[in-house]
Amino acid sequence: MNHNQAKDELRRCLRENKTITVPKLEKLMQALNMSLESTHDKEVNYLKAEIKKLNKKIKRQRVVLRRYEG
Repeated sequence: MNHNQAKDELRRCLRENKTITVPKLEKLMQALNMSLESTHDKEVNYLKAEIKKLNKKIKRQRVVLRRYEG
């Protein structure tokens, strides 16, 4: 389903006061690039993942440094 189809379908459902199932609503929202998760939550999750990656990189660099020192 493309963006325009999803927009038209959502408008039709809202205009006609139709009930939308959760899976169908999720598909519509994905097609419209919308999310139920707030952008703040997404940013926090992204930053936590980046911190985790950097911590792993630091640990690997410490191991390499110890090899050269020892």
